Amino acid sequence: MQGIAVEFPAYGYRRITAELRNRGYSVNHKRVLRLMRGDNLLCVRKDFKPRTTDSEHNLRVYPNLVKGLKITRLNQVWASDNHLHPSIRRIRWGN
Repeated sequence: MQGIAVEFPAYGYRRITAELRNRGYSVNHKRVLRLMRGDNLLCVRKDFKPRTTDSEHNLRVYPNLVKGLKITRLNQVWASDNHLHPSIRRIRWGN
C-alpha cells in the first residue's frame, strides 16, 4: 500500500483500494482508509474554489433597469434566475 501511495501520490484511499484489488489483494476500503490515516498517506486535498462570473465574454450585456430606482413598496421589483442544473439536466427557475 505504501508503495502504491508513493508511486501515485494523488491517489486517495478509493483508488489505492482499487489498485490493491487489481493486484490480487482482498481488501476493504475502510481498512485501507484507516491504515492510510495511520501512516499519514492520505493525499492533500485541493481547496475548493467556486466558479465565479465570467465577465470576459462576447455575449450581449443587458442594462440594469433598477439601478438608481428607489424602492417604495412591496412587489415593486421582482428578480429571477434560471440556470441549467448539471445533475438533473433541466432548467430550474428561481434558484
